Amino acid sequence: MRYLWRAIKLLLPLKGLLALYIGCTLLLAAVSSAPLGVGNALLYNLRLAAQDAAAAPVELGEAASAALPAAPQGAHKASRLTPDQDDVSKWANTKLVSWFGTGMSLVYALCLIILACLVVKGVLDFLVSYLQGYISTKLQMDATVRVMRHALTLDMGFFDSEKMGDLAVRVYGDTSTLRATAKVTLDMLEKPPHILFLIAVAVCLNWQLFLIGALGIPLIVVPFYTLTRKLYKNTYKAIGTQIDISQAGGQMLGGLRLVRAYNATDAEGRNFARLIYKYMGYAMRKIVIRAIQRPLTEVILGLSVVLVLIVGSGQVMRGEKSLESFVIFLIALGTLAHPVRGLLSTLSDIAEFVPSAERTFELLDRKPKIVEKPGAVELQPLQREIVFESVTLDYGRGPIFQGLDLAIRKGERVGIVGRTGVGKSSLLWLLLRFYEPKEGRIRIDGVDIRDVTFHSLREHMALVAQDTFLFHTTIEENIRYGRPGATKEEIVAAAKAAAIHDEIVSFPEGYQTVTGHGGAALSGGQRQRLSVARAILRDAPILLLDEATSAMDSEREAQVQAALEKLAQGRTSIVIAHRLSTIRGCDRIVVFADTGGIEKVGTHDELLSVSPTYKRLWDRLAGRKDATVDDAAAD
Repeated sequence: MRYLWRAIKLLLPLKGLLALYIGCTLLLAAVSSAPLGVGNALLYNLRLAAQDAAAAPVELGEAASAALPAAPQGAHKASRLTPDQDDVSKWANTKLVSWFGTGMSLVYALCLIILACLVVKGVLDFLVSYLQGYISTKLQMDATVRVMRHALTLDMGFFDSEKMGDLAVRVYGDTSTLRATAKVTLDMLEKPPHILFLIAVAVCLNWQLFLIGALGIPLIVVPFYTLTRKLYKNTYKAIGTQIDISQAGGQMLGGLRLVRAYNATDAEGRNFARLIYKYMGYAMRKIVIRAIQRPLTEVILGLSVVLVLIVGSGQVMRGEKSLESFVIFLIALGTLAHPVRGLLSTLSDIAEFVPSAERTFELLDRKPKIVEKPGAVELQPLQREIVFESVTLDYGRGPIFQGLDLAIRKGERVGIVGRTGVGKSSLLWLLLRFYEPKEGRIRIDGVDIRDVTFHSLREHMALVAQDTFLFHTTIEENIRYGRPGATKEEIVAAAKAAAIHDEIVSFPEGYQTVTGHGGAALSGGQRQRLSVARAILRDAPILLLDEATSAMDSEREAQVQAALEKLAQGRTSIVIAHRLSTIRGCDRIVVFADTGGIEKVGTHDELLSVSPTYKRLWDRLAGRKDATVDDAAAD
């Protein structure tokens, strides 16, 4: 219930609309109940008029009239007395007669009042429905934005360990149920006023019968609570299966080429169907629980109505209550049953939606491990050097490297080489503060990067990653992502520098060609060159190149390398090499040992004499221009 209360608190920023909604529901409850009281008055006065007509003397002539015995004094007045003359409704009836008179004038007035109530009720119904829809939708949209913004602040370690299917369900599925949670919360505000007004009418008409009718309510509580708990637990299990479905579907479609290549379409289809029908099992259990709740409620409330009919009929037959008051009471009781059933259904809805609300707030309560320090300063452009001081990195599976020391001077082009998995790319992730070192620190011009803002730190860097990512939008927008607001001419210049312009203009849509999900419409080399164009457009003082030309053929690689070397002039570059030939011209080369950590740092010629690892790699690759470090390690 704590999470439900937090979900309700999300409505507080809309307190103005909430106040209007509550006001409308109160008016709607009053207007909906008013016709019952007016109807009771109408029937009451119609019976009095019928009694007057029946008691009126018949014109028999003077002789016949004289022969009849005289009526006792007060007999006519007594004939107008009714069993419920002292009921609370007497005051209302008296007022109505004093305002509108008697006879048909009173009938017309009461009918006009009923018609006016129906018109006002229709207007209020519209306002309540509109406000409920707007408030619940606004809550869902605000919650979705809030969850996504919060997710973007979480550290990369969180995304490394979580299922993407789970994150998708939390952001899109769980937040959508907040709309339903808001709706049922508003229902909880709407239905009690209706119930209270109808209770007031019923009590005024016959409080004894009301107490008898209310006997069924306690009998509903225990079985209803038990079924609601089962609904809550079953919903949690269904959400878990929904996560598995989202994860399996995303992996299956994302890796469709691999699935087909290994003839696994049938196996993946069977696994997906198994998850779907598992979810269906949980869904059917929820349907069964909800299906049991309704007839259970109807039977118990029906027993109460039967008792009311027995007792009320006895009161009418004994002359204790009038027939019209009993009829109006039954109508009020039947009308009251509807919001009571709705309220009970709302409680079931809450049990079904609370698990999603819990998961939403669990994500919002997740604190990022890497945060911007209060009072963080803006990082100034690099003037001297980038320094890694005794840096130890551990992803939780043992140290990647320990006590790493490295200084990179401004304007220097530094290559990094080593086997896969020794921590080459991790240097870039540490510099971007995607991860934090377990020990040590990284300084730029003597300033610890933990003391500067994220924005200013990353604003000074341009990244070309090995795993190129493109957004599902046009080629032009993918390149412009490097520098929002760049002109078309600047984008074209960057594409030319990355040796991709000619291929872009050969497409029917040119720069407006949509790349597809993750750039699926393009080749690996084309995706990588677009990523290089994006980095060139960014024009940042620090270049981070993580095997930026690994997916290119030799001709394209030479063109892009020339562009990158031109771009690197006057900039600081950290180049992770896929091919040794691409880093031979670096100012210095950092060699990672096969066991992790830095073995040696020097120029190409120096390393051939002082680094056994580098010399072994180079000797094995001699004469093989396109060979890679991993090829050499495998020889």
